[in-house]
Amino acid sequence: MTNDPPIDSEAFKQFERDGFSKVAQGYDRAIAAQVTSQVNKAILDGVEARAGMRLLDVACGTGWLSADAVKRGAIVTGLDYSENMLVIARSRCPEAEFQVGDAENLHFESGEFEAVVCNFGILHFPNPETAIAESLRVLKPGGYYAFTCWTPPAHNPFMDLILGTVQTYGTMDVNLPPAPPLFRFGDPDECKKTLSASGFTLVSVTELPIKWTFSRPEDVMPTIIASSARLGSILSMQTGQQRQDIENAIIERAKKYATDDGIEIPSSAVLSVGRKP
Repeated sequence: MTNDPPIDSEAFKQFERDGFSKVAQGYDRAIAAQVTSQVNKAILDGVEARAGMRLLDVACGTGWLSADAVKRGAIVTGLDYSENMLVIARSRCPEAEFQVGDAENLHFESGEFEAVVCNFGILHFPNPETAIAESLRVLKPGGYYAFTCWTPPAHNPFMDLILGTVQTYGTMDVNLPPAPPLFRFGDPDECKKTLSASGFTLVSVTELPIKWTFSRPEDVMPTIIASSARLGSILSMQTGQQRQDIENAIIERAKKYATDDGIEIPSSAVLSVGRKP
């Protein structure tokens, strides 16, 4: 039993849609290109992506994973809440088909795809079990589903840098729609339990290392504000003094990750893969 406020699914979806529409360009440059694409190979290997395979990329964002799947010869459909994201995706990968859509209500026939992938999208769905069930439905028997999610701050220095600093010098209680637990699927046991309960077999969970890179410690906070819907909003909605204290603390903490090439902050994600019987 928790005291978490109830989630208004439509309000949450609208926040996500609006938030990522606003930061689409920044997200593409700072996160999709530099960070989340680091796990693309592992995801595509996990679903055995290959030439001729029909693959659905759910919450495809600006199309980096879709583009890598196309390079393997897959026939790719990408789906996202945000048309602004899809404009960039279509430019990046004209060989794929990109559509606006809802992961919790896929407008595809049952058994239409041989693989479904979702790179860091699961935390952006108000009802993740519904999204997982829909992915299972549109898969052919024997097809694979794979998703990634950030590990929690205790195992993730980058997330600890951002959220831990907010908790110390500011507040997490800002005027945003209530959201599902951000790191629920950063727990391997939770991933295995949920995928198995949804009907997937041969479930495997792997932790993958990721690095966030910045030119200078001073770049960390403005980059996140300009490229992330929820984390950026949490940072930008602090009071003036809180925001200044948070930024100063992030700069100081980021300095310990300095290298000859700039700032490299370690992070990690969980990759979960399951097979439709």
